[in-house]
Amino acid sequence: MKTSHLKLTRTKYQFLVAFMLIAFTTVAQTQEMYYFIPFKDKQGVTYSVAEPQNFLSKKALDRRKKQNIEVSLEDLPVSANYVTQIRTQGAKIHQITKWFNGVVILCNETVLGQIKTLNFVKADEVKMVKSKPITESETQKASKRTYKSSKKTTDFTKGFGFDKNDYGYSYTQNQMLGVDEMHKKGFWGDGMVMAVFDSGFSNADKQTYFKHLFENGQILDTYDFVMNEKSVFEDDDHGRMVLSCIAAYEKGKIVGTAPKAQFYLFRTEDASTEYMIEEYNWLAAAERADSLGVDMISSSLGYNSFDDKNTSYKTEQMDGKTCIATRAAEIAAQKGIVVVSSAGNEGGSAWNIISSPADAASILSIGAVNSRGSIVYFSSRGYTADGRVKPDVLAMGSSATVGGDDSEVSYSSGTSFSCPITAGLVAGFWQANPQLTAKQVVEYIRKSGNQYTKPDNTYGYGIVSFVRADYLAKKETTTDGIMTGQNPNEFKLYPNPYKPENKETIPAIAWGANYRGKDIEVKVYDSKSKLIAQTRLKQVGKETILEDFKNLPRGEYILTVSPNLSQQPSLRLVVE
Repeated sequence: MKTSHLKLTRTKYQFLVAFMLIAFTTVAQTQEMYYFIPFKDKQGVTYSVAEPQNFLSKKALDRRKKQNIEVSLEDLPVSANYVTQIRTQGAKIHQITKWFNGVVILCNETVLGQIKTLNFVKADEVKMVKSKPITESETQKASKRTYKSSKKTTDFTKGFGFDKNDYGYSYTQNQMLGVDEMHKKGFWGDGMVMAVFDSGFSNADKQTYFKHLFENGQILDTYDFVMNEKSVFEDDDHGRMVLSCIAAYEKGKIVGTAPKAQFYLFRTEDASTEYMIEEYNWLAAAERADSLGVDMISSSLGYNSFDDKNTSYKTEQMDGKTCIATRAAEIAAQKGIVVVSSAGNEGGSAWNIISSPADAASILSIGAVNSRGSIVYFSSRGYTADGRVKPDVLAMGSSATVGGDDSEVSYSSGTSFSCPITAGLVAGFWQANPQLTAKQVVEYIRKSGNQYTKPDNTYGYGIVSFVRADYLAKKETTTDGIMTGQNPNEFKLYPNPYKPENKETIPAIAWGANYRGKDIEVKVYDSKSKLIAQTRLKQVGKETILEDFKNLPRGEYILTVSPNLSQQPSLRLVVE
């Protein structure tokens, strides 16, 4: 009896296990997840690179033409027939990407298996990018609303005094970079178009410091790539704070770096979760930004670790060519867009270095300093996995002034804020130098850093400076910062006059070709011909930053070099 009872119990156990396995398999087969499905080609696409006006906006084509960038097969839309066949299998389309030639879909394993058999699908490269569906409650949606944009235009900066009283709480973060000098010259971002990628712009349409954006029609459009809908003003408030660093304007309270620029506001990030799908949202937003013809992208987002741990990155993958958002950012840069990205807030953590897309080679990755110009502990370090300098440049990201709710201001910290502060400066700089390509803009911004000649993995090229970047980029300069037509026996001192209070700007000399490679002695004399400073330079290059002379008191000086190859015996230096 005991034996038969044992057999009966074992039989029940085996039946239960079998039942559970069947049930688990059934659930696995019916549970929907997000996948990226890459296509093998763009066969059957009815568009042609010979007629790009059929799939790119005039602004997108104008940007390419100005920068001598050719339209390529990468720009062509994906095959509509392929997308239809994917839908026919029962999948829901989340994103379509022409740059990566594929789709992000929502489906179960059964449907996925069918899709993998399609002859145009790269079955071995299919990737799971999110393990659960996106829900409305997950994104904490409030009632959706759209905005109304006026067509009137007002010069809201008229009468601005460019002092601490007018900049209000945002004075320090602007003055540190020479933004006040940029504004004095009339460069507020007019005519520049920027896409801002973030996790939401909660109540941005209700803040008085953004009133001008809506009154003047500076918000060109909005889109939520997480939920695939137009509304972005009910989600996370991170994007509102980020946007305020660029676009806010309320005299005496808060002034952004480029409040006259025009903006596309794109939600790509789901603040409540962290999945790889958000990188594909970033990719989709970048493609749309390109098609719309934007000049710039500002992104205060970063990716390294995900809730699906098997999709998380390793530090060795921060090589500028592996991560999804990194690859998307690099493509955007190659299309003539200046991409500005936060470096990340991983400094001092186990990760420590920059995150995607900050490792992209052709973009500006922005670290954070405090009000004294010292690196902030959380600012992500470099170098990239392949040894490149990152971060590129720095701006204030510790207790930065940002726009709060109820039209008030507050303080917040992170490279999320040093990034947009810099993005606005870049917009004003490009407005001041419209002849430049995106590649040249990035290079001049790097060269403007106060430690460009001695970069490291903490400060990168240093604190960015409008004054220095603008000087280097003027029409008498070539793309490498040396004067066009410069006599090979000449040398040029800049900036001149020099303002020591602009800590990010240090005197420098541009050397003519015949000076380069030589050892040079530089001496500075005061107005009474008294020698007050000198330095010996070994094998000078195209330019030399004169660190030893940055603390000269106000006055007029005479600078000489030896050996002097030119007819100019000396240069006059004015310190204001």
